[in-house]
Amino acid sequence: MELMIENVLNIGEDEFYRASRYRLPLSVILVNSSDSKAFDILEENTRQIDIVQQLSSDLLIVFLSHTDYNNSITFIDKIKDKLEFTYTSSEFKGSDLKFIRRLFLDNSEKSVSY
Repeated sequence: MELMIENVLNIGEDEFYRASRYRLPLSVILVNSSDSKAFDILEENTRQIDIVQQLSSDLLIVFLSHTDYNNSITFIDKIKDKLEFTYTSSEFKGSDLKFIRRLFLDNSEKSVSY
């Protein structure tokens, strides 16, 4: 899990910086899906400024820039009919390491192994 957390910190480094520096909302979603088209579906339904990355065969991460928690749930609702998945979503506030650790811990409670 530590290696995966480190990967997420590297992927989102610029986003965490901008969110902190300019006090902009940033939501991060961990998506669990065994659908082979999950990455493509997420990519097709995000904006150009958002980041979608595959972390493992079943786990993807989505950074929604300029997006608060409520709007991240709107995004989730938009893709519910297109993809079978579970997710953990949170709005970034504070320490990026603590934030990502908490996101992974919340997600692991949904019995997903990394």
